[in-house]
Amino acid sequence: MIDWLLCVLVRTTGWLLCRLPPAVVVGMGTALGELAYWVQPKRVRIGCLNLKAAFGDRLTPAQRRRVIHGVFGQLGAGLVEMLRLPAVDAAYLQRYITVEGQSRFLAAVNAKQPVILLTGHFGNWELMSIVAALIGAPIVVLAREQGNLPNLYRLLVSYRELKGCRVAHKGGAMRQLLRALGRGEPVGFVGDQVSRRGIAVDFFGRPALFATGPFALAQASGALLVPAFIHRIRGPFHRVVVEPPIPIMKGPNAEASLRSGIEQFAAILQRHIEQDPSQWLWLHKRWKHTPERRVLVLSDGKLGHLKQSLTVLQAIKEQAPSVREQVVEVRYRSRMGRALALAWASLVPGGLGGLRCLQWALEPGCAKRLVSTYADVVISCGSATVAVNALVSADNRAKSVIIMNPSPIAVRKFDLAFIPVHDRVRSHPNVVRTYGALTAVSDAQMAEARERLRRHPKFQASATLSNGRVGVAVLIGGDTAQYRLTTAFIEALVRQVLAVCEEVGAFCMVTTSRRTSPEVERVLIERLAKSPRCSLLLLASRDPLDGTVEGMLGLAQVAVVTGESISMVSEACSSGRHIVVVEPPLRHAPSGDTKPQRYLRAMAEQGYLRRHPLPEVGHAIRQVLAHRPPARRLDTYATIQAAVKRLL
Repeated sequence: MIDWLLCVLVRTTGWLLCRLPPAVVVGMGTALGELAYWVQPKRVRIGCLNLKAAFGDRLTPAQRRRVIHGVFGQLGAGLVEMLRLPAVDAAYLQRYITVEGQSRFLAAVNAKQPVILLTGHFGNWELMSIVAALIGAPIVVLAREQGNLPNLYRLLVSYRELKGCRVAHKGGAMRQLLRALGRGEPVGFVGDQVSRRGIAVDFFGRPALFATGPFALAQASGALLVPAFIHRIRGPFHRVVVEPPIPIMKGPNAEASLRSGIEQFAAILQRHIEQDPSQWLWLHKRWKHTPERRVLVLSDGKLGHLKQSLTVLQAIKEQAPSVREQVVEVRYRSRMGRALALAWASLVPGGLGGLRCLQWALEPGCAKRLVSTYADVVISCGSATVAVNALVSADNRAKSVIIMNPSPIAVRKFDLAFIPVHDRVRSHPNVVRTYGALTAVSDAQMAEARERLRRHPKFQASATLSNGRVGVAVLIGGDTAQYRLTTAFIEALVRQVLAVCEEVGAFCMVTTSRRTSPEVERVLIERLAKSPRCSLLLLASRDPLDGTVEGMLGLAQVAVVTGESISMVSEACSSGRHIVVVEPPLRHAPSGDTKPQRYLRAMAEQGYLRRHPLPEVGHAIRQVLAHRPPARRLDTYATIQAAVKRLL
């Protein structure tokens, strides 16, 4: 009954539309489509995301919405034009439609050469077959038969076939098309549809799957493959552009020729879309089956946090066939901006209006980058980036990965959360508990960094004992809200390390973090710069530290680490070396355990490190070097890999 009623409605509406001026009909259809824009939020969102992936910062969020609004208007106009097809004749063609490149198409058809006309979901593509028929070259088009409303579908097919075109349905259609080409009848395809079994080629800078059917048919039949697109100029006025043929060759290079043909068609289609993006159908998930993943890493400016995010990124690269990453440092306008982002991410459902919030909360340059960046996965580490992760992930419908406790934002808002055991967060299906910071210090990485460090100018200049048998790495952090690295603490630590090195004939290597104070660095320079027992001193404030820690751990047998830096301790523990941890002085007497203390206690209980007060550091180093007990290696990377595999 519904099928019959719809047929009556379409016939009646079409009869009325055929008696109205084309400009009026198209105006009505455009208004109808623009109205549909407001009742299809899901499709609008998909379209805007596709535009962001394709155009990046070339389109602002407002421009993307205007383009999608135009797409809906185009669809409405195309719908009423289809209902009005019985009134389209040669006079209509002459008045409203111009055809560029018509001669090259007709010359091939008149010579009885097999021709495949290839278009996309661009403009009113349904008019293409009618135009071909009216210029004297009716085509056979491929379509999928709709079984839910058979009577309505047959009615619409009859509209398509009014001027002499024929419709071949999928399921045995290839034989019909081959026979049509053999008789010299042109065949038409819409060639930009997504296919799981297609070939991925570059499309707007990202691999997209294109169906191989039209190109394989052209190769098998020797047909001329001709791209053609119809542009709506305004109202009922259209311009058809027939492009030069795409060569598809047979022979030993057939596969390469097929790929080349698809790449050329994708490039031509992209060129037409860029002329007017609102004329292409952006409302389906065009890159749903792309092999590439775009990963956005949010940084808070802390190297230790960034290293943890990059460790997760490394695991993603091992799982995905292709990954394109981008690192953006999050910079707020003020503390109020950060508070606004936190409140928005915590309270507003689905991150609604998140882009506007980011523009208010972040510095303009940072906001512009994030608003224009498309991502499939967003990774962040630390409390300063968690709100931005939630908002950016919601806007992109991306997988969100956080490292550390996201409080005050609920952990359930994220797809994957790596949270250390000492953060005391409740269990949740998306929570992966880890010991300490996320690291991936492999033997191969340490070996590479070790050789790079040996070639460092400072190492070569001062390493009088660089070929010694024993090395001690000293990793010094900096001041935090709970700890203060005093010059007296550093003096005592350096004195003990040098004494042990002198006693056992070892050499030491020392590096600092960005949090190390200038006063502490001056002490290190005074005590170590000319010491024959220090083969390398690298300061974060003035020396590049790329791979420094890994290289020092690769050269050392034991590492001494200040205990306020959880990330530095975790990195050392993942090296498989003997780790001695010493806590700097606390700023205030704590009411309970600090977070680093809980972490260090848990790691000591698991056998990953030895925890000692400052006066015992020298003795602890001697004991390790004398007895060489087995060292337990912290391996968080296997856990990361398993979690990322489930996520993707």
